[in-house]
Amino acid sequence: MRILSVSTATNHLSVALNDSQQIIVEKNEQDERNHSEHLDPLIDEILKENQLTLKDIDRFAVAIGPGSYTGLRIGITTVKMFASVLNKEVVGISTLQALAKSVKEDALVITGLDARNNNYFAAGYKSGDIPDNVIPDGHYNIDVLIKAIQDYTAKNEVKKLVLVGTGLEKQDEKFKALNIPYKYGNDSQNVIHAGLIGQLAEYSEPVDPDKLLPRYLRRTQAEVDWHKKTGKPFEPDSHYVEEV
Repeated sequence: MRILSVSTATNHLSVALNDSQQIIVEKNEQDERNHSEHLDPLIDEILKENQLTLKDIDRFAVAIGPGSYTGLRIGITTVKMFASVLNKEVVGISTLQALAKSVKEDALVITGLDARNNNYFAAGYKSGDIPDNVIPDGHYNIDVLIKAIQDYTAKNEVKKLVLVGTGLEKQDEKFKALNIPYKYGNDSQNVIHAGLIGQLAEYSEPVDPDKLLPRYLRRTQAEVDWHKKTGKPFEPDSHYVEEV
């Protein structure tokens, strides 16, 4: 199965071509969020180098969040368009699960993206070929995240923590206080790799392209402003996403 995967969730842009679990090629750019300019050329480059066209792709996959609101929309809109026009399968993969998949050793993997002011988009995964989500993907204050880790480790044997993502090293004293061996991910593990998204996508259930939506895990400023202006309750994410 040929799978074309993309991640535009952070300022690290990643595109990959997989043949089932084999990563044929992965290209990465640290492009400071200019994904709208760089994504299509990078896809085209990968296809041409492998003598393929979009029609030759069996399944598209994309990181659906959490991450940059604008970045997520760029990647998701792109693969939705490809899948709809070409009548191909499409899969959405958690950004945090993709980060966890980079860890090969037996550990509880805490994946996090810095959301500022001691807040993180974070989760806990048991490492494995398909990382098992044991602390739900969410928007956590660091103290709430630490409590979730304590609750999990009190009920489950955890030999080691591996902390991957961005900004977690700022909380070193809090992780140290857990009294569990831990280490931080390396530079490669701390970014999202489209090749790993492709590997996860092989075993994920395809969705209708129209139902592929970002998982922001936090209200956007537009939603907050809308709520203040109208007084109406918040609605599902799909009510705030423009259809393409």
